[in-house]
Amino acid sequence: MNEIRTGRALQLEGLQNATNKVTLGFKCDAGTKIQLAQEAQQIGMTLSEYVDTLIASRKSKTPPSLSNTSELATKIDFLQREIQNLRKKVGFYENDLLKKAFQTRQGQRLEYKNIHGEKVSKTISQIEDIYTILLDSVKLS
Repeated sequence: MNEIRTGRALQLEGLQNATNKVTLGFKCDAGTKIQLAQEAQQIGMTLSEYVDTLIASRKSKTPPSLSNTSELATKIDFLQREIQNLRKKVGFYENDLLKKAFQTRQGQRLEYKNIHGEKVSKTISQIEDIYTILLDSVKLS
């Protein structure tokens, strides 16, 4: 592997087997950062997520050009609608009633009977625990 030296030696040995994401820092002009941040905000992503997506997409696509700008805009529109749809779904499941139940019971151990009539005990550590208890204690069929 060829290394480009820029004053400091790159330490790539540990990265080859990394399973988690790693930080990549680079300098750009302020206008570029502002533009990227605005684009990220428009589609409901953080700047980091957006830049990661742009960099990851370089493997499968050519950089946007004037000939495929409309195709890119269509994809962005589709993804924006998909993000809005997913936000609605999360909003449905993380409603005020569920949030209040979580805030009231957070950190507590809750005992209940599941659909099989067995006593179950669960510590409430995240909002999903409330949802799990509700589903586990109501027989739907």
